[in-house]
Amino acid sequence: MKLGIVHEWLNIYGGSERLLAEILGMYPHAQLHALIYNKKNLIGTPLEGHNVKTSFLQNIPRVEHLYRGLLPIMPIAIERTDIHGYDVVLSISHAVAHGVKTHKNQIHISYVCTPMRYAWHLQNDYLHLHHLDKPILDSAARLTLNLLRRWDRESAARADFLLAISKWTAQKIQQAWGRNSQVIYPPVEVGRFSPTKERDNFYIHVSRLVPYKMTSEIVRAFNELKLPLVIVGDGPEMPHLQKLAKSNVRLLGHQSDEAVTDLLNRAKAFVFMAVEDFGIAMAEAQAAGCPVIAYGKGGATEIVKDEETGLFFQEQSSRSLIEAVLKFQAMKLNGKAAQENAARFSSERFKVEFSTYFEKMTSHL
Repeated sequence: MKLGIVHEWLNIYGGSERLLAEILGMYPHAQLHALIYNKKNLIGTPLEGHNVKTSFLQNIPRVEHLYRGLLPIMPIAIERTDIHGYDVVLSISHAVAHGVKTHKNQIHISYVCTPMRYAWHLQNDYLHLHHLDKPILDSAARLTLNLLRRWDRESAARADFLLAISKWTAQKIQQAWGRNSQVIYPPVEVGRFSPTKERDNFYIHVSRLVPYKMTSEIVRAFNELKLPLVIVGDGPEMPHLQKLAKSNVRLLGHQSDEAVTDLLNRAKAFVFMAVEDFGIAMAEAQAAGCPVIAYGKGGATEIVKDEETGLFFQEQSSRSLIEAVLKFQAMKLNGKAAQENAARFSSERFKVEFSTYFEKMTSHL
């Protein structure tokens, strides 16, 4: 059986890339396709050295910095991806990968992180990030995003089978595309964590620094709380956060997996405010015995057990987070319970569930 795997952009080693690496470990002879591939940023990761076939977008100068702004032409790039020689095509999609064109003799399974979020529920974030929220530009950009939504819905019919990374994503797939999907949670390396018996006194936030993650609101909350906060991650919000943060907030930028593991093993609690489709960083925090204080919507509600392994707050605001942190400080949550909770998302569990599903869907080949 010849397997082709289609990803969107391989620019950093984040959540969907960890998922991809796990699948490539299971099917090492698969051919990998991506719209763009930044080799330099993947050195030292499981994706280093892979043979990746890319699209015409790869030839655009500085594409590794511009790729999110190229969203309007990504449907063209994905539809031109040549996958005719495979028996099975697996797309890992959070934007356009599900729209790859297959023929009737191929099986197409799409593992969906989310329907194209910037065309649906994060339009305003996309416009702000790319400075398109200006008169005239705003109207043209919204028209383009409307056309992208139409393409997104129509192209979703091309996949024979849909997987979703969470129940939240399955609901979004039903709302946006009118299709059912099966939920298989992504893999989390729960075994790499060894929680300390006594937690340190700092809070931690691990995330890409983009507007929808709402890191600025987290910083505002801790500016007022005057409690130590460590932020791990990089992105376009970094300059703004550097100006905003007071001395109790440390911005560490990108850190190695080893450094993040050590921080999560010791942190007092993990804080998060975004509505995430799943949220591997929250699951990793739980594996480290680290309670999670999160906005109670999206994937967080499937990962964290409220007032048992963490605490939810109900508004995406610094004030709501402040109240939650103060409440958390008066509680005694069991780190062992958080660790046991995270076992539900282990890599071993994923391998069994995914391979069973994959073999069932391709058994007639």
